[in-house]
Amino acid sequence: MTREYEYAVRLFLAWLNEKYHREFALDDGQTGKLANGQDVWHAEDPAGGAFDLACAELSEGDAAWDERRAALCSRLDEARPGAYLLWVPPGADLPEGEPDESEWVRRVVLAASKIASGRSTEVRLPVRLMLGKVREEGGYASVTGGLGRHWTDISSRTNGSFYLDSRGLNRFTRDEEERTQLYDHIGLLSQGLAVGDAMEFEHEDAWSLQRLPRGAAAEGMADGWAITGCPPGFEPEDGGVLRKLLRRRLAEAKEALANASGTRALVLIGAYDYMEYEIAGPSLRGFDPSLAAPFDVIALLADAELKPLRLSRLPFAVDASAT
Repeated sequence: MTREYEYAVRLFLAWLNEKYHREFALDDGQTGKLANGQDVWHAEDPAGGAFDLACAELSEGDAAWDERRAALCSRLDEARPGAYLLWVPPGADLPEGEPDESEWVRRVVLAASKIASGRSTEVRLPVRLMLGKVREEGGYASVTGGLGRHWTDISSRTNGSFYLDSRGLNRFTRDEEERTQLYDHIGLLSQGLAVGDAMEFEHEDAWSLQRLPRGAAAEGMADGWAITGCPPGFEPEDGGVLRKLLRRRLAEAKEALANASGTRALVLIGAYDYMEYEIAGPSLRGFDPSLAAPFDVIALLADAELKPLRLSRLPFAVDASAT
């Protein structure tokens, strides 16, 4: 089995076990195959209840993407054993060639060494941004790239009209204090620019990294690195592409789970930089309800977070305080 699919299923079970105080664990039983050859899994809880689970990526990459991920995972396995899942944000590229690859591995391993089981962190990778001044009038910054969503916070710190090229930054840190520090730094840099001037400055990309939790959901799990997220050229916020892909994934999982005897669950792996910007949930709600009806649970895993998109039936009684 491909490790990122296995890890996604185990992370779903770990979430389920924590939220509902259960002990679901995978067993060796399989109920089918997806169209891409991936396994369909079976999980049981000692107190009763069973899940049959399929997993699929809400993205499409080519063979080169798969080969590059596999090669880097092998290097990471050698550098630091453990069960880790690294998320590649939209627009980011995996390193290829030296010395970039070795430096990338060093930084990823450094981040991994600081997180405990079941926790997540951010891998910091150096990037260069550019700030330029267009005219004296106004208090506005035109921002391209990863900081585009934050143009108002940046504009409020400038006096004049500026452009900020942040295309090298693919995922901005979640740390609000660090975000504010960058806004303030850009404001200070802007004060030293004359019209027509531009300057480069350094910052850091922040890729999400999580370490698989221990517990029942991890029983039988072999250590190893997995890399998932957004393949090169894929745009997860393209609604048309996403809806077509989601329809296909639902149809494939329905067929694979046709003979399932337990509660049917589909775990989707999203390609989003932050869970709050996912559009899989709204797309699912806009479909014909019969497309999601074969599944009792549909969950989305993205950016080291899990979000239930459909939760119509569970194979056990639920305490109202747990919902």
